[in-house]
Amino acid sequence: MTIKPPLLPAAVIWLATIFLSACATLSPYKESPRVSLVSIQPQEMRVLEQRFALQLRILNPNDVAIPINGLSYTIEINDREFAYGVSRQAVEIPAFGEALLDVEVVSNLLNVVKQLQAMQGETRNSLAYRLTGKISLTNSPVSLPFDYSDELVYLPAAKAATETVE
Repeated sequence: MTIKPPLLPAAVIWLATIFLSACATLSPYKESPRVSLVSIQPQEMRVLEQRFALQLRILNPNDVAIPINGLSYTIEINDREFAYGVSRQAVEIPAFGEALLDVEVVSNLLNVVKQLQAMQGETRNSLAYRLTGKISLTNSPVSLPFDYSDELVYLPAAKAATETVE
């Protein structure tokens, strides 16, 4: 029996779909890791570029270890991109475990100016931030995405001064 030429491309697409879905179900990671921001410290301030040191907490909710080869990440503040970075630091997060990772981000003057302009005249007492990115795995073409959002609440300077006096 010979396969007619019009059926051959359909058969190849069907086999590729089956193969890719089988690969996806073979992943031992049921959930993406949870990556949260622990601290941020200014490192190097130049006219056109600023560097910040971040400490990230990576939490593994899976029952297998995650061998991390590196990661890329972006920080948004109040829905605007603020800084970005990459790290090739290798670490293994144990099953149902966590680790702290020290990394750097880079921001540029334009992002800082946009943030200041957006905040000018606002009366909010919090700063919303979002940390997104992907984790590259050792010896694997698979990347695990992450997306974490939170809000930093702060007191206006005048209110903070009166609360410390009382």
